[in-house]
Amino acid sequence: MNEQKKKALIIGCGIAGPAVALFLKRAGFEAEIFEARKTPEGFALSLSSNGVEVLKMLGLDGPVMAEGSPVTRGMMWNGKGKRLGEVTLAGEGRKSVFIKRVPLGMILAEEAERQGIKIERGKKLESIETTNTGSVVATFQDGTAARGDLLIGCDGVHSRTRQIIDPAFSGPVYTGLMNTGGYTSGVQVSSPPETTHFVFGKRAFFGYHVSPSGYIYWFANYVQAQEPVREASERSTHEERKQRLLELFRDDQPFIREIIGAAEETFPDFPSYALPTQPASWHKGRVVLLGDAAHAISPSSGQGASMALEDAAVLAKCLRDIPNSEQAFATYEHLRRERTAKMFELGQRGDSGKFVTRPLQQWFRDLTTPIFLKLFANPKASDWIYSYRVDWDAPVTTATADSIEGREMVSHAAK
Repeated sequence: MNEQKKKALIIGCGIAGPAVALFLKRAGFEAEIFEARKTPEGFALSLSSNGVEVLKMLGLDGPVMAEGSPVTRGMMWNGKGKRLGEVTLAGEGRKSVFIKRVPLGMILAEEAERQGIKIERGKKLESIETTNTGSVVATFQDGTAARGDLLIGCDGVHSRTRQIIDPAFSGPVYTGLMNTGGYTSGVQVSSPPETTHFVFGKRAFFGYHVSPSGYIYWFANYVQAQEPVREASERSTHEERKQRLLELFRDDQPFIREIIGAAEETFPDFPSYALPTQPASWHKGRVVLLGDAAHAISPSSGQGASMALEDAAVLAKCLRDIPNSEQAFATYEHLRRERTAKMFELGQRGDSGKFVTRPLQQWFRDLTTPIFLKLFANPKASDWIYSYRVDWDAPVTTATADSIEGREMVSHAAK
């Protein structure tokens, strides 16, 4: 008689949720996903080559690359058009991708449903309980409940799962940076292929990527000391957002205002949040955190989605190979904590240049940035970021996490 499959309840159906569900199905688990929002939403993101490599394990790299636009490098400029340097944005022989968040999430969710994984939307988590028999029960605000053998919180930086298992944790903080962005076509902007541009403007930061078809993905960051009221941001109109950005970039290169002025779509300004520290533990009992719920980092790192995808593969491997779920959770955390902490530091460094608004500070930044990029953003220095690969076939044991050799065997760069 076949042993009954363990069931995982997955909270969140963004990028991490369906990814971990697909890996768990491959590992012999049953999974069900619960998403608070009724419809997908979000702007765009740069999925780095290490994240694309995880999608390749699921056979989804092709659809994702076809939907987005390839990226291999970044070029940095000041607002007057002076080139400050170049950064590597993909591993050797690999490509990153600039893609809209909703299509990326839909590719993952549709594959999950194709494989028989159930997704329920409009399910906002209320509470989690563990029964005397060892099951975990998730109750939702609509009064419904679900029962499983373990629960995985993939519910983002404002994770309700994290609040429940670690109520003393301080939670996310506003970084002081606001974000917006949009899409533009019909504007001729010169750009080498597979390149994302980063511009340190006089009052704000601007990034853009020109796809092979000429379609422009763009985003902007600006400093705002006071945390905004969400409703006020969402009430702003497309034209209001464009006018505000045109004013912010009025003293910078004219093509920036051309891109903004011709935008077909802009997104309501939204604040950046990050976890200043990681929770003392990513797991409690039969519940574990994954992605931003465990280690939210600044969007400036360009690694949030990729870290979540890596987490998904590593967690599924640990649950596949270690029968005791709590030991599997501990091993997963041990394998992932150091790398995600380094990514947090990377994001902080990326944010720091965006807070520079005084002329003398900007002059010093423009002077030192080329030196910094040559030393720390070249292909060799960036290899640990972009060439990382999870080896699905390498077995995991509780001893694996206690050795550097084991960490490398299970989830480090393999070329």
